[in-house]
Amino acid sequence: MLQRKFRLRQKSGFKTIFERGKNYSVKYVAIYVFKEGPKRFGFIASKKVGNAVHRNRAKRLMREVIRLHLSEIRKDVQIIFIARARIKGVSYSEVESSMMNILSKANTLIKSEKT
Repeated sequence: MLQRKFRLRQKSGFKTIFERGKNYSVKYVAIYVFKEGPKRFGFIASKKVGNAVHRNRAKRLMREVIRLHLSEIRKDVQIIFIARARIKGVSYSEVESSMMNILSKANTLIKSEKT
């Protein structure tokens, strides 16, 4: 489980990132990245993803990818992950590769900073 200190929980935090952040998208996930403040993440799955079971699974998959790759992400970014409708029924490995691809594209990984 992703630690509480790394989660965005307040509406004002989400609003700031949506207004000032830059957005990127790939097949299964869209993200908004705001490169200020402490490392924090928000997860959204709308009703387009499916019923509550599918939405919760989508958010669990995204949270798990972040939890396992937390050390690879820069310390000064706040990111909102939005599950797209295609994520329904997709395996963890596909979601992981998609999310890592978009994070590197958004220049939020520590490795991509050095190259």
